[in-house]
Amino acid sequence: MKIAVMGAGAMGGYIGGRLAQAGRDVTFIARGAHLEAIRQNGLQVQGPAGTFTVERASATDDPEEVGPVDLILFCVKSYDVLQAARMSRPLLGPKTVVIPIQNGFQHIEVLGRELGTDRVLGGVSLISADKAAPGVVQHNKAGDSLEFGEIEGGHSPRCQVVEQALAVEGLNVRACPNILERMWWKFAAYSGVGVFCIVRGNRGVVWQTAEAKALYRQAIAEAVTIAQAKSIALEDSVPDEHVAILDAFPPEWKPSELVAVEEGRPLELESLQGALCAIGREVGVPTPINDVVYACLKPYLDGPPQLARAP
Repeated sequence: MKIAVMGAGAMGGYIGGRLAQAGRDVTFIARGAHLEAIRQNGLQVQGPAGTFTVERASATDDPEEVGPVDLILFCVKSYDVLQAARMSRPLLGPKTVVIPIQNGFQHIEVLGRELGTDRVLGGVSLISADKAAPGVVQHNKAGDSLEFGEIEGGHSPRCQVVEQALAVEGLNVRACPNILERMWWKFAAYSGVGVFCIVRGNRGVVWQTAEAKALYRQAIAEAVTIAQAKSIALEDSVPDEHVAILDAFPPEWKPSELVAVEEGRPLELESLQGALCAIGREVGVPTPINDVVYACLKPYLDGPPQLARAP
């Protein structure tokens, strides 16, 4: 199977790195200093299981150099989805499958419109990784996974083929018959992540007070109520489940969106809290916590806000 990783940052770098290490035919679509470092030194992956380098990794910023592939792992940030989707067109063959791993749901419609609805699966990355430096990806936690499946649900022959192709050492992959539910499960967690951003604190800081920890739970509960209103089978226990998951995280852990705020990078706010609040209005479910998070982070949507100057 010929595989292209569109967006070889933290997530794409780790997933594609594991596949390339196992001998799969992988090409990384990257840009800037990261691309140059991969070309010169290979792609290095660090993590709890050790460090390895994909020597002579195939990498480019021009999908036309790659041509049609069997599978596109679509790993860009949500605000880059439209541009990256249009760039991906030269990668399309008669039976090309696309697995997107963005959070939320807006990207599914965009990819369907730009690349063909029948090609696009649902996907959920439960992988914790960071881009430590150009050409270097840091994997943070063993045992995490990548899930994908048909948007309409159920098993399909193509998902079985993709699952077999992605089954390599160090990468837990599962073809999921209820991927939409799993996407909502993670979407709910990311509604709570906004609390970390407005508190400007890591897990240890947010968990230090019962009030901040309760806000995290309440933000997730709003998302669960919205999912249930849309007939998505999320249990009432999901907020407590996510709290318990973070209970086991180290105090210094930070969600990627908080890191983006701290580093002055654009935020995925519109596809997370923005989308959740909009869906809440559509189905008549109030979202007071997420409304506040959205309002507080909106000035930072495109990076640090420009301060008004006195005349």
